[in-house]
Amino acid sequence: MKLEIQNSMRKAWGPCVAIGVGCLVTILPALHLVTRGQAEGRPRPAESRDRAASPGADPTWVPFGFSPESYQEQRRWEQLFLKSPEAERCGRYLKRLTEYPHVAGTRGDRRVARLIYQEFERDGLNPEIVEYRVLLSYPRRVTVELVEPERAKLASPEPEIPGDKATHVRDPLATVPWCAYSPSADITRPVVYVNYGNAEDYDRLEKLGVTARGKIVFARYFQGYRGGKSLEAERRGADGIIVYSDPADDGAAKGKVYPNGPMGPLGHFQRGSSVYDFLVPGDPLTPGWASTPSAKRIAEADARILPKIPMVPLSAADGQEILKRLKGRTAPKEWQGGLPLEYHVGDDSVRVHLDLQMENRVEPIWNVLGRIPGREEPEKLVILSNHHDAWVYGAVDPASGTATMLETARAVGQLLKRGFHPRRTILFGSWDAEEYTLTGSTEWGEQFEDELKKNGVICLNVDASTSGQEFSVSSVPALRRAIAEATQDVMDPATGRTVYDRWREQRAPANVRSYAVPGASAGPVSFGLLGGGSDYMVFLQHDGVPSLDMIFDGPYGVYHSIYDDYEWMARFGDPGFRYHAAMSRLWGLLALRFADAEVLPFDYTSYADEVGSYLESLEKISPAGLLSTEIRPLVEQCRAWHAAAERMNETLEELRTGKPLDDPAATLNAALMAEERTLLREQGIPGRPWFRHLIYAPLPNYEAETLPGLREGLLRGNLESARDQARQLAAALRRATEVLQARKK
Repeated sequence: MKLEIQNSMRKAWGPCVAIGVGCLVTILPALHLVTRGQAEGRPRPAESRDRAASPGADPTWVPFGFSPESYQEQRRWEQLFLKSPEAERCGRYLKRLTEYPHVAGTRGDRRVARLIYQEFERDGLNPEIVEYRVLLSYPRRVTVELVEPERAKLASPEPEIPGDKATHVRDPLATVPWCAYSPSADITRPVVYVNYGNAEDYDRLEKLGVTARGKIVFARYFQGYRGGKSLEAERRGADGIIVYSDPADDGAAKGKVYPNGPMGPLGHFQRGSSVYDFLVPGDPLTPGWASTPSAKRIAEADARILPKIPMVPLSAADGQEILKRLKGRTAPKEWQGGLPLEYHVGDDSVRVHLDLQMENRVEPIWNVLGRIPGREEPEKLVILSNHHDAWVYGAVDPASGTATMLETARAVGQLLKRGFHPRRTILFGSWDAEEYTLTGSTEWGEQFEDELKKNGVICLNVDASTSGQEFSVSSVPALRRAIAEATQDVMDPATGRTVYDRWREQRAPANVRSYAVPGASAGPVSFGLLGGGSDYMVFLQHDGVPSLDMIFDGPYGVYHSIYDDYEWMARFGDPGFRYHAAMSRLWGLLALRFADAEVLPFDYTSYADEVGSYLESLEKISPAGLLSTEIRPLVEQCRAWHAAAERMNETLEELRTGKPLDDPAATLNAALMAEERTLLREQGIPGRPWFRHLIYAPLPNYEAETLPGLREGLLRGNLESARDQARQLAAALRRATEVLQARKK
């Protein structure tokens, strides 16, 4: 999971980055891509009443998508399910999943895949292992040495922690700092400090009279994905990049450090991939098609997503050895970090030697799928999505989500033994090699693209399920009502109130893990928008399957380090594993409702409102002529879409009062399932054809970009492209409106 982004709910956007054909073009000035605010689906009628403190206590309430008659049986299954997930069992799963390192393609990864398969088999999920052979990357030698003004060896292993046996590790992949897909290199260059290494940081550096060209740039993590930092360094002419974890971002400045608290100790470092999967995710050698045995593979040299300059991560302890020797101009105030020294940008007097010997090779990866066939619509797929590979142990990322998936599968399996058969098929997808470039899910989503476009109902993605107690969710707007309803039927373990009630009271979490961009509409609870960085990408942005990503969030300073292990989780992330079980209840409840709803509980009124807000935000960057002829008519089209969606909502409201449907449920469901697909363009967005969604795409920092094709054309000043993208968007909005209007015969 890509968690490098500093919480964007807490600060304004950095410069937007627009993707042109074959290159990235930095766009200034910086601006918000969406109106700041928070959004929520409209409350259900019962929300205004006081409800009992136990799930399902109001016998008169019927969720969106059900009739009183159809929910009578569904309620029984939901109540049985909600009683089943056990915190203690989640803890046992997590302990087994984190017994050993399991980087994708290794023996440990294969063992985890077999464990998941065996659990799915026990639960009656008819499991299968789907293997792909893909390009992966591993270190053979990592040497980083300060050579001037004096010599010092860097790239130190992470220190062992007394009382945490998992940190006493000898696996080479778990002891050296490395970034997957970094090219090999043997270079000695001067070092220049570039703050977070974003475009505006390089611009500021140049104003200080310092260039990155021909240097090794030294950047701190966060406020951007490491692959985006690598690409920006490459664009600025740097010969290499070192990234380090500054205590100001995920260490002592944020709270007590492990083992006394949840934040990262001085010696921790952050592994990860440096690939440019915001251009094309998946196997770098099969960009846009599945890595099946007969698939064509391109040469590595032709893979546009592989970085061109070497990258290596360091701990703050090693980074301090460089920073304390840098001279030259004093770094700007906001560039000063959390180490006890004054930061300087450098004057070429500090030189570092990088000797990286990396190996890229094609290796097998293993997706594990479990399936509960639907009784009436077996072709329709409700997908629960998580990955199982990790950079070391990955107790939070992703083993908390994997443990939660296993407990959810067990709980649903218990229903099967009591006669439960869902209307639609429930698919558990445990993907491999997500940490490399969302590889396992992308290859599967590309291989079964036609089936998913036709039959994919929803992707319920839980990457990491738990690192604290604060509920956080990003989703397409059509899911907000269903999420709000489900959180009112799941109890918050710490307070005894509903998850929804606590969610409504909390502020946006201040956490380095979050990369969600807030929605545009104000409401009682905060919803994020989906950008990049996790396995929902292929489902939403390539195949048009409505998606969400959710977590119980909290302070987490050991991301992608050796300290993200069972002991950290048991002490700080989720003592007692109660939030693992709570996520299992919420995840499973949403799956049961989308699998069994008489009419699928999508609300497209909020989607139309959101898109209208995104369009209105373009006024600041649109020429007056284009604004009047292209943008404002699109806002009017959103109002027409809203009206059509409102009529569909009225039908669903009548359904849950017991009124017979005027249209067959199958007709309504076909229209609702078609909606997200209408927002795709088969040719994709300019410069990034893999990304087909006209409303959402990821930026290089993984935050969500709204209306990507149109917005990027405007920011580049390419009015011809902007007009074309406006026409494409207009056609999509008309399709969305007409699909809902044409349902009645």
